[in-house]
Amino acid sequence: MGKIYRTLAITALCCVTLSCGDNSGNDNGGGPVATVTPSPTATAPPHTACPTKLTYTATAAGSDLDVGSTGIYFDQQVVDHGALSFALACPGSSLGSCGACALSGPIQSTTPVDNHRCQNATEQICAGDADCPGSACAFFFGPPLPISGGGVPVCITTRVGAVTGTVTPETGSGASNFPTVQSIFIGIAPGQPCPTCSGAAFNTAGTCSGGARDGQACTVQGTSTLFGNTSLDCPPTATANIGDLDAPLNLTTGTRSLEPTETCTASTVAGAPCYCPGQSMPNSCDDLVCTVDASGEGVCEGGPVDSFCEQQPFVGCATSGDCPLDGDHCVVSPPHMRACAGPTDATGRLTGPLARTGTPGTMSQIQVAVFCLGETRSGAINGAAGLPGPVTLRLPTTACPLDVCP
Repeated sequence: MGKIYRTLAITALCCVTLSCGDNSGNDNGGGPVATVTPSPTATAPPHTACPTKLTYTATAAGSDLDVGSTGIYFDQQVVDHGALSFALACPGSSLGSCGACALSGPIQSTTPVDNHRCQNATEQICAGDADCPGSACAFFFGPPLPISGGGVPVCITTRVGAVTGTVTPETGSGASNFPTVQSIFIGIAPGQPCPTCSGAAFNTAGTCSGGARDGQACTVQGTSTLFGNTSLDCPPTATANIGDLDAPLNLTTGTRSLEPTETCTASTVAGAPCYCPGQSMPNSCDDLVCTVDASGEGVCEGGPVDSFCEQQPFVGCATSGDCPLDGDHCVVSPPHMRACAGPTDATGRLTGPLARTGTPGTMSQIQVAVFCLGETRSGAINGAAGLPGPVTLRLPTTACPLDVCP
């Protein structure tokens, strides 16, 4: 902690990793419960004021997004550079005695990306609803998110409602109420779920490829190793929208969990427990048995076995001839067993919570979320993903307490 205080006091240039917090114990109307584990408090140098702003930015490397119950949309990554800014109000006045600072927002971004955009035309920056005829002005958490699996691509935009919580600068731990609406769009192609921006790197100019503004100017606002650069300047086509779904993205550095208190709807598992209202099956394992490791990740040890292309792991294959890229090959050995969510007994009945645990830290951290997502208007997407169903997220973040952030 001394390092963080010295850096803030002397250079005022570093970004301190903090988290958003709520001490209610049940901060989503009966949803997942956040558990916060504080770290020891250090003594700060005098006159180092508590932060009044916080911007945190997502990192793709190490992220893990699992959507639904089938395992098809598991092990997805977020895009780099998705960011949100918040206001902080601390009970103390200087670092070392800031305490649990109230978090509110989002507020105007302190990063190069202005994420205050018209809801139905995200290329349009806005200050209020009056700037968005026939729409509304909203904050977006990063640019469009590309997801692809089983040959079924989707593109997701995430707009954010009023966020509340607390942040404890001295411990780097907490949890938050982080309501979002995720607009789901049918993807352009398995290898290009979202429109892309041709700029060479983050915050560089380019041209949109695909979507509502194909061929028009853009600035890169997010980068994806598999799917290229994305931008709010390059929104998906409105007619591809298949649902605007509430997603309580309640991030914490502690633990989030869902208990199997719902009843599965499929007749083949009549009466079996599931995690989410309307969820069909607990998983897509051949024998319904999911074996979970210490981190909460599950695998169908009894199958099915999924083969995929090495360079494009979102493309299933039987032979290398099924892989569209020249020089790519089909990975058939060692066998890749299908992923699954939640521990089961030998008969395939869920026996415990679906849980993820974050890692607090003052220079970097991992925030987690576990929640239920409803169904879209596309039967193909619902069937591929297993929606309605649970969503888990591990999200590495860095944070900046300054007025101008990278």
